[in-house]
Amino acid sequence: MNEKTVRKRRERSCMDKKTVNTLTDMFDKKQLKDLIYHMVSERGEAEQILLDYCQKKEAGQKFGNHNLIIEKQLRKHWKKASGIIEEFDMYGGGPEPDEEDAYDELEAMEELLENNEISWEVRQEVLDEMLYFVASDNSGFTDGLVDIAFVLCRTKEEYLYLADFLNSKGNSYYRNLAADIYLKNGEDEKFIESKKANLNYGSDYLELAGYYEKHGDEKKALKIVLEGLNKCNGRLDEIYSYLFNYYKRKKDETALEKLYKDSKKRKWNQDTMTELMHQYYTEKGDYPKQKEMLLELISCPGRKHMKDLYKKCRDELSAKDFQEEEGKILKAVKKNDLSAYFDILIEKDETGEVIEYLTSHPQRGGWGLDVDHYFSKRLTGKYPREIVELYWGEVSFYVGLGKESNYRHAAAILKEIRKLMAKNQWAEEWKSRYQTFLEVHKRKRLLLGVLNGLEK
Repeated sequence: MNEKTVRKRRERSCMDKKTVNTLTDMFDKKQLKDLIYHMVSERGEAEQILLDYCQKKEAGQKFGNHNLIIEKQLRKHWKKASGIIEEFDMYGGGPEPDEEDAYDELEAMEELLENNEISWEVRQEVLDEMLYFVASDNSGFTDGLVDIAFVLCRTKEEYLYLADFLNSKGNSYYRNLAADIYLKNGEDEKFIESKKANLNYGSDYLELAGYYEKHGDEKKALKIVLEGLNKCNGRLDEIYSYLFNYYKRKKDETALEKLYKDSKKRKWNQDTMTELMHQYYTEKGDYPKQKEMLLELISCPGRKHMKDLYKKCRDELSAKDFQEEEGKILKAVKKNDLSAYFDILIEKDETGEVIEYLTSHPQRGGWGLDVDHYFSKRLTGKYPREIVELYWGEVSFYVGLGKESNYRHAAAILKEIRKLMAKNQWAEEWKSRYQTFLEVHKRKRLLLGVLNGLEK
């Protein structure tokens, strides 16, 4: 039965206007009200229909029962949304259709709040219930609820009410949000108190330092950043950058060198400070220190963009120094980024180590260094036989996996093999090996279909 037929049957089953008039014609006003009350008591949908009807009748007039209607609408939409959110909060999630329904109700609430005056008594009632789920933070709706919470507030006092809750019950992100509310509403002491109680990452310390700087207290700003250097969680890049620029501005080279030595004790944070010191000595024209920092930088653990750093060494170091240091530089590049190391070797036409690695670590699907034949394609001129054998091995791997997608990968590689063998005048060998390949896999009809016409 199609949708159109179902709709027509439903329409025929619904009571028409004439029948409704006949049944209710003898009812007086009180009886009609009793009937409406009974209907809305029995079915939530009937209550929503009544509210929508009344709101439409009141539209543009905003007198009489307008406020009552809007407040009832707000509570009704929240009741629907909170019922779903409560389930999600209990189980840590739920079905996607229910999630969409809840967000539809929240959007309806937002529209009502933005276009109507609603008493704080009603808004606070909804806000308090909403904040229960914000504190729990297990429904997956927290961000959306906090967005609506802001719309529920209008005055400074109301925003501060929200901030007090977020500051005491929210997670670290929302505690920072509470601090922002305090600051925007002129509650500087509460802002400072909140920020000091929630100093976790470098950005937290720097935000508080920024406040002190803005208010002319550079001494307090420096003190809080130095505290962050020893206490904050996570990387220290932002902290080091702040302190470097502060000491550089003060022309305090002793403090800069002390800061650099501190960074060297922290294995995973020394790269930022080393790079800043390299820039500093470059600007000063201090070549010995510039060289020292550059060689330190390329040896920093986990360093990225190693190929660019190699080129920087080649460009900045004197020819004599680069020749002396290149072996150490390449060793550091290899340790941090093997792909960048092979790129450099290929550009230097020192490819023996690359082909040795590729033949002992053949590419298998997405695993390996030679994804999309990035390296092997560039070595076909020098090592055609080795590359051909690598590719035949990769074809066998994909065919062994089965499925059409893998067969298509195999077919693409076979085309590369055919082209490479033809280029090296191995056409007869290609025909022989390909026919043997087809014979071995003659029962794989899907594979043969994918390969149809390849030998031509």
